[in-house]
Amino acid sequence: MTKRVIIGTIFGIIFGFVSWAVCKFGMGHTQPVSIEVVIIVFNGVLGFTIGISSLRWHWALHGLILGGIFGAVLGFVAVGTGSQFIWPLIFGFVYGFVIELITTVAFKAGVATTWLA
Repeated sequence: MTKRVIIGTIFGIIFGFVSWAVCKFGMGHTQPVSIEVVIIVFNGVLGFTIGISSLRWHWALHGLILGGIFGAVLGFVAVGTGSQFIWPLIFGFVYGFVIELITTVAFKAGVATTWLA
């Protein structure tokens, strides 16, 4: 369980920096530093949530649903700052799927058989 949480959190933070870079350099959006920090931390929390989740869904569905939920919330934050809703949602789905793929398939750190394992 600990391995899963650590891997999920690390890759969430990595994808947070990827989102920040895409937003800043790829799309040319200038955001306040506070929003940039929110993007990075929010993705780290997505990875952490994927890591601690004990839902027994297929890994792909699990990553897509959690990523979509987090992406939708971040999308509403984006709308509040004058950006578009759709991009955080799309990136949320992709990052949730990829974090779960890396955690479950590549590192073989699936959901524990018991909650406290």
